[in-house]
Amino acid sequence: MPMARRGFHWLLGALLLVSFVAVLPEHQERVSKPEFKPDYVPGHDRLNGQWQMRFASDGETPLVHAPSMVALPDGRLRAFWFAGKREGGPDVAIHSAIFDPQQGAWSEEERVVTREQIRLQWGRHVRKLGNAVPVLDEDGRMRLFVVAVSFGGWAASRLVVLESDDMGASWRFDEALVTSPFLNISTLVKTPPIRYQDGTVGLPVYHEMVGKFGEILRLDEHNRIVDKERIGHGRKAIQPLVLVDGPKRATAFLRNETDTHPGFLYRSETRDGGGDWSPLRPSQLQNPSSAVGGVVLSPGHWLLVANCNPMERDDLCMRETHDGGKTWSGRYFFHNRAQWREGNVPQTEYMEMISEEVAGTLETESPALLRQRVARNKCEEQGCEFQYDYPYVIQAANGDVHILYTWNKSAIRHAWLPEDQPLLGGMAGDF
Repeated sequence: MPMARRGFHWLLGALLLVSFVAVLPEHQERVSKPEFKPDYVPGHDRLNGQWQMRFASDGETPLVHAPSMVALPDGRLRAFWFAGKREGGPDVAIHSAIFDPQQGAWSEEERVVTREQIRLQWGRHVRKLGNAVPVLDEDGRMRLFVVAVSFGGWAASRLVVLESDDMGASWRFDEALVTSPFLNISTLVKTPPIRYQDGTVGLPVYHEMVGKFGEILRLDEHNRIVDKERIGHGRKAIQPLVLVDGPKRATAFLRNETDTHPGFLYRSETRDGGGDWSPLRPSQLQNPSSAVGGVVLSPGHWLLVANCNPMERDDLCMRETHDGGKTWSGRYFFHNRAQWREGNVPQTEYMEMISEEVAGTLETESPALLRQRVARNKCEEQGCEFQYDYPYVIQAANGDVHILYTWNKSAIRHAWLPEDQPLLGGMAGDF
């Protein structure tokens, strides 16, 4: 090897070593692990009543995707998603709206974070924005973890942190997390955070550069990474959903990106508060390598919302377990278009079915515009296809269950199961 090339490799190795040491938390902090803080609502683990369906987005933006949400102290919800003319486009921004359960209505959709805003406050080029996950701290501060890309694709992403003192109405850039020793790239978010007894927050993240795997970053109030643990030991699983079932127990479900066990979600467990996670193994839950959402209603009683077939994203169902995932039952299909899977649906027939879904959604504004967006996003010359994906699930403090998901890449749809409110229709179909 020429001396110049040898020197370059030595220098690169040294830089990577320094970077690796820089991102590792102190040894004592890694050894001392707090217990999980379960966030289920005691006494509210029944699934009564009917699901109400609404749109959280207004259809003004051509494409929307990847919703998330957080419950506010006054009982309202604030939702986030990214929106623009196309995924990864220069006009993509983080949009937001608020749901008031007393009024049963969503506020007007607003752009709350733009890539230009992050570029100016960060001082670095931002090519595109992606998924955003919120965290509401006990002192009223809200944090938003946003996937930002300066060059390349999603595998070259970084996580930036924004902060808000007005419950997400306005944001200021705080910092970019240092999460990876290799150029600090390829870290993404998708699923809700978890909490620990000492007040730190666990942020489930995943990496897509070279290997694909999930981790939990434990962050203090200053966004410092005080610990990080890899979920399982595989290299083909992303977007971990972590369900905390007790102070020491949690189960993660991950998208399966392998060719070895295709068509099923991966699963990993911890029984020591996240110190050790079991090797990834295929679960019994079919899934076409798409995102999953879920919530723990009480110990052992979980809900999981996902595409429930091994092939396509043309259905969306809710599964339920009462024994910590040993056995599952199907609860509802929010959508099931499997019978149209084999061939592309003619646009006339397709739009009739889309119109039925719009009509079954409460308080829908501009239905013609929504249908126009769907035709643009999901129809081509040979026909149309259905797509329902990226569910995000939370339980509010009063026991209500809320689900947000991407509806045909054209709207953010909201499924709400009130715990103690009158039934207003919009029930999803049974299995």
